[in-house]
Amino acid sequence: MTLVFACAAMLVSYLPFSAVNGVLGTIGTATGAGTGDLQWVTDAFTVALVGAVLSAGVLGDLYGRKRVALAGLGLTVVSTVTGFIAGGLHGAAGIHLLWLGQAAGGLGAGMVMSSTLALVAATAPTAAARTRAIAAWAAANVIGLGGGPFLSGVIADHASWRWLYPPITVLALAAVTFGASRARESAAPAGRRLDWPGQVTGAAGVVALVYGVIHGGVSGWMTPATLAGLAVGALGLAAFVLVERRAAAPLLRPQLFASGGFTAAGLAAMAVLFTVVGVVFVLTLFFAHQQVSGLGIAVRLGCLFGGNAAASLTSARLQALTSPRTVLITGLLIAAAGVTSLLTITGATGLGGFAWRLAIAGGGCGLVVATSTVVAVQSVPPELAGMAGAANNAVRQLGGALGTAVIGVVFADRLHAGAGYAGAVHSCAITLIVLLVSAAAAAAALLFARHPAPAA
Repeated sequence: MTLVFACAAMLVSYLPFSAVNGVLGTIGTATGAGTGDLQWVTDAFTVALVGAVLSAGVLGDLYGRKRVALAGLGLTVVSTVTGFIAGGLHGAAGIHLLWLGQAAGGLGAGMVMSSTLALVAATAPTAAARTRAIAAWAAANVIGLGGGPFLSGVIADHASWRWLYPPITVLALAAVTFGASRARESAAPAGRRLDWPGQVTGAAGVVALVYGVIHGGVSGWMTPATLAGLAVGALGLAAFVLVERRAAAPLLRPQLFASGGFTAAGLAAMAVLFTVVGVVFVLTLFFAHQQVSGLGIAVRLGCLFGGNAAASLTSARLQALTSPRTVLITGLLIAAAGVTSLLTITGATGLGGFAWRLAIAGGGCGLVVATSTVVAVQSVPPELAGMAGAANNAVRQLGGALGTAVIGVVFADRLHAGAGYAGAVHSCAITLIVLLVSAAAAAAALLFARHPAPAA
């Protein structure tokens, strides 16, 4: 029952993010929001998630993982209520309130992500059971990402996009009720305490960096605001590393990166979520331009997430047959092959043409998402396994935040240059291919080299 709750909570907490992704074109039309404004609809969620996920792991250890997960679902309810209200407003007021609602949802999802992963790890009786449980948990994450567009697509075809939020509210409250009564509680307070300097510097660095990338793509890379955002981001992340090296109870030990497996897992996880979120962002706008209905968009994107979920569920068996590191690198290469196939799409490409392309890309990404956590946790001493899992989640979500920011900039620049929507998608695909192949090469070098395990 604890595993069921963990999977349900992970699925529901991602719906405010994924459901909105399916109607970005509709939101832009209704509010007059430009590409930069729409990027922040998704990045407000992912940046807040990155800021919360490490601290949530500490809170779960101190006060109980189930309790933190339930609190995160409470923020999901706050997010959906705020989004519903934002949908009734017009112009900038609506889009700005939507950003706030998405940020609340991201904080909640970060709390749910760290706490439920720890619940899964604490509940599984053996290493093999833990691998299978993590695969199920990862699949629930993927279903949450893929199910949202279906929900919003059905609703947006018949009513205002604001009505996608009430069903999510009901699901979140149901998950709270089930978890409160049926899931086990667990905690591990020994040696753990909150690291506020690390939390503040890390969150400030991530937010400023993403802001600088988005603002640079919209307003120019040499504008004062862009340069200030990038500079503050770099300084914030540098300060985070310095603070964590000196902290008595750090959120993230820099020594973890001495492990080749941990570093490779983080790099791979970042690359694939960068890819998934970037692909969803640009294809949602592409399909909206092609006058595809909301449900039609969901079906097309569902092929990406269907392949992702199927691969996540089979990853444990594949790891047993070969090895986690082999599955990780193979997943990156399969994802690169799927993205490469997007180079041949045109404005006339139909559902069938997108189905196989996105299924391949999603399958490769699914193998990496499910395997990267296992590789990260197995690459460090048992005492650091919880921190390694939370750190892998944080790095992966940073990739998601940068995916929307960077790919959104590439897409907007190509449109501005007159490339057309299909040409803009091709440029985004080339960027992603370079990223995935580079990540595969780097991960292979790290995984098959000899690195000492970090000290506990």
